[in-house]
Amino acid sequence: MSRKTKQSRKSKHSKSVLTYSQRQVDAWAIAASNLMRQGDYAGAVEIYERLLNVLPRRTTQRADVLADLGSAHAMLQNFPESYEALTEALSIEPNGADLWYNRGLACRFTGRAGQSMRDFERAVELNKDDKLSRRFKEELKFSRKLAEKSMKLRGPNFTLDQLIEQENHFQRGLKCMENSQWEEAEEAFRRSIEMGDCLPQPWGNLGGCLILQGRYDEAEAALKRALEIDPKYTIAKKNLADLPEMRRKGGPQLFGNRDPYKEMNIKKSITFIEE
Repeated sequence: MSRKTKQSRKSKHSKSVLTYSQRQVDAWAIAASNLMRQGDYAGAVEIYERLLNVLPRRTTQRADVLADLGSAHAMLQNFPESYEALTEALSIEPNGADLWYNRGLACRFTGRAGQSMRDFERAVELNKDDKLSRRFKEELKFSRKLAEKSMKLRGPNFTLDQLIEQENHFQRGLKCMENSQWEEAEEAFRRSIEMGDCLPQPWGNLGGCLILQGRYDEAEAALKRALEIDPKYTIAKKNLADLPEMRRKGGPQLFGNRDPYKEMNIKKSITFIEE
């Protein structure tokens, strides 16, 4: 994941940051950077999160830490966390071409094909570094192909804005599931399906939400629909096979789910750029 070192971003603070001196904050930042170079991304994440707890909001230093945290999470294949960190960084520094590029990658690996294309478009528009121009344009070309393929799957008149909205519904559903908000997750997955019934994952996750609400007949229908779309959808097959036992016991202790991006070996496609 591209991360340019920009001294122009670094702000000098003469005052203490909360109860910590600027010297301590700078020492933590240096330590985290060293861990990143050593490949200890988990250690770097720990320090970056510590820094975020003491840095004031809406400062360039916080944006730098968030950008580095996003890169560290990406190297650990924690793509949702990477996306969230980079989104906050962009709220502080919306004109950072490298931030848009990095979030474009995080979008790709969290199933946000539409937003990924938009982010790479913005990165290309803002980029002023000739050395990065080719890479940014190549990523934009690839992301455009993915987005166009996704839109075509949904119908001839399906727009990029609709694709982004649908993907956001699905991501909101996943977030609600993480927080055990089953009814809210159900609503999000249903809205995603209503916009285009062409993928098994919304149905599979909807089935899980319904199981955890004790609505087994509806869950069975949702899981069967997921398998109509993709007969090889392993998690849906397992949950459907386990459904009679879930009915008998009154629900599962754990619901089968997985992050497909955790299983990808994508580190070779993520590169740090030092200046």
